Amino acid sequence: MVDEIEALRRAREAARAYVAATQDMVDFLDRTSAVPDPQQEAEYAALLGIEELQLKQRQDALHALGLVVRSLEAKE
Repeated sequence: MVDEIEALRRAREAARAYVAATQDMVDFLDRTSAVPDPQQEAEYAALLGIEELQLKQRQDALHALGLVVRSLEAKE
């Protein structure tokens, strides 16, 4: 039971980290001009990388709990 509780804690933490990463993207978009400059493009790339990493970590944490939706998962 302790392992399951820890897995749930990790999944909650991973979900919160993903929400924070997507909020960072929203904040970036709120201050980005309609025609991005090279600095904005670089920031976008960094934010996107973080967001994708957080998504993977969230999915891995949920998979550890046994929560898998096969029809939405990428085909390997």
